[in-house]
Amino acid sequence: MILIIGGSYQGKLDFARQRFQLAEDEIQVCTEDTGALDFSRRCIAYIDRFALNRVRSGFEPADALGTDPGLYKDVIFIANDVSGGVVPMDPTLRAWREACGRMNLKLAKASDEVWRLFCGIPQRVK
Repeated sequence: MILIIGGSYQGKLDFARQRFQLAEDEIQVCTEDTGALDFSRRCIAYIDRFALNRVRSGFEPADALGTDPGLYKDVIFIANDVSGGVVPMDPTLRAWREACGRMNLKLAKASDEVWRLFCGIPQRVK
């Protein structure tokens, strides 16, 4: 498993496409309406948006990953880092930010590789 994290618009998905030779049909691009993760895809992009849907629905996003990381051991996860900046005043967005942290911790711990992108520059951190 691989986790790619970084701020918005830092080139995470382009980096993944190039480095891991991803075809468009191998990528699940999550939106705020995504209710489930498709572990049959090679790449699940913007899991932070999926997390917002789950928090708004009253669920813990990390629970969608289950307890067996072997189910998605070959998946590349991409997440926007929402941990920096001002803590949101809105309780839902604050809960979302915290849930993203828990989900990213779980993914990073189980990942073979963790990459961080800043200004389009990849840095392997694990």
